[in-house]
This record gives sequence, C-alpha cells and structure tokens, in this order.
Amino acid sequence: MVSVVWNVYLRATGRRVTLRHVRQASIPGVFFGANLATFFVGATNNSVANAALIGSLSPFLIVPLGAKLFKEYHAPRALVFALLAFGGAAIVLSNAPANGDASVRGNVFGVLAMLLWVCYVVSTRHFRRDMDVATFMATISPIAAVAVLPLAIANGDLFGMSGTGWTYTVLLTFLIGVAGHGLLVFAQRTIQIGTIGIAQVAQPALAVVWSFLLLGETLRPWQMAGIAVVMSGLFAFLSLNEHGARARRAADPSGSVIASETSEPRVLLDDPVDPPPGRIGPPP
Repeated sequence: MVSVVWNVYLRATGRRVTLRHVRQASIPGVFFGANLATFFVGATNNSVANAALIGSLSPFLIVPLGAKLFKEYHAPRALVFALLAFGGAAIVLSNAPANGDASVRGNVFGVLAMLLWVCYVVSTRHFRRDMDVATFMATISPIAAVAVLPLAIANGDLFGMSGTGWTYTVLLTFLIGVAGHGLLVFAQRTIQIGTIGIAQVAQPALAVVWSFLLLGETLRPWQMAGIAVVMSGLFAFLSLNEHGARARRAADPSGSVIASETSEPRVLLDDPVDPPPGRIGPPP
C-alpha cells in the first residue's frame, strides 16, 4: 500500500521511477523490507517495551558509522553514556516477567531488526544522492515489498486479515510508511544521520505508555529503573554529540562538514586553492 501511495503521488506530479533509480536504491530497499519483516516478527514475540528499547539502541551504531563514513562529528566522551544505556537495556531485558510477552526469540529478532535499520539508514545516506524524497520512497517501497514477499507467503494467509487488521494497516501506511519514513529521508538532506537518532530518544517512553493504555502490559520496578537509565544515557550521549558539533562549527565554520544530497559530505577548505602555474591573479 505504501508503494501505491508514493507512486501515485509521483505520477500525479508528472514524474516516474526509472531503471537508474531502481539500481541506485536497490540496496536500501532490501534493507528496508528486511527490517520491517524482522521487526514485526520480533514485536509479535516480545513486549512493546523490550522491542522499543532494543530499537532505540541503533543511534549507538549510526553515530560512529556516520563519523567514519561521512565525516560526521562524534564526541568520544559520549561513549561512556552509550555503555550506560546498554547497561540499562540489559536491566530491562533481564527483568522481564517470566510469564510475560518477552522471549528470547523476540529479543533476537529485535536485535536483528535494529541492525538492519542501521544498514538502511546508512545505505540511504550513501545511495540516495540526487533523488528527492518522493522519488526515493516510490523506488524503495516496491523493492522492500518484493524483498519481504517470500516471508509473507511462507507464513500463509496473506490476505486473511480482519477488518480491524486492514484498518490498522491503512493507518500504518500513512503514519509510518508515508509520513514517518518520508520525513526521515527528507531530514537527511540537511541533518547528520547521527543527529537524526535523537528522535528515537522518545520511542521507549511512548511505547511503554501506549502498551499500558492499549495492551494492558505491566512493568516491574527494576524495568522502570532500567528504562530511566536507557533514556538518560541515550539523551546524554546524543546531546553531547550535537553540542560538540555546534561548538565545532562555531569555532571553525570554514572547516565544517556539511550534510548534503550527495553520497559524500562536502568539506569547505580552510585555505584557498592555489592557481595553476603560470597564472597570476584571479581567474577570468
């Protein structure tokens, strides 16, 4: 359904997906589809709190990868808070009720989904280049659907959802597939992928609130303490990186790394380029 929405919009604006777009976005599309499949398999075998907390750890991989691959700023001091947040996640996972929704299977698929999400974000930053949001989403959505189709067929009952199930599917299509992922791709035009991870700070807390209101799930005191540790560590880790990046740009604006549409960041040179030999003065 997400594929249909994006491609109908693209056609309405007089554009279409080309073979060049498909080749360019094939790798992010496969990661996108695999992430969706593994996340929902994990979520159906896990509590909402556990699934959200495992997913919230992705910035600890995205930030250093952004620093290494795209020259984004990364504060080494923040790694202390990364370890703190990982410790909090361990507290939450190890204190899940024995008869609750959490399971080893759910945790394993949750970690796999988190790793695939990291691969999707990083590959999107690298391969998107000059593609606008609508074109990119209209390209990767069908690729993701094809990638996940074998798993859907293997599970059987492909179109056997109830009316309520289809209602939630439509809501997820527009809230997540169109608005959520569209805004994520749009943000990468001007924001570092590490900074985008800040948006995930609120996910565990919101997931716990909604699981309490809608699903009746309960949390043990140690789990609530672990969630507080994860939230605090994650927020401090990402805040240090963002604060350091702002200070770096203010102190040396001529050497700042700029997020751009290209696969590689553009770096402004500190010194002007020398003219070629034999030329004096500014170029004509």
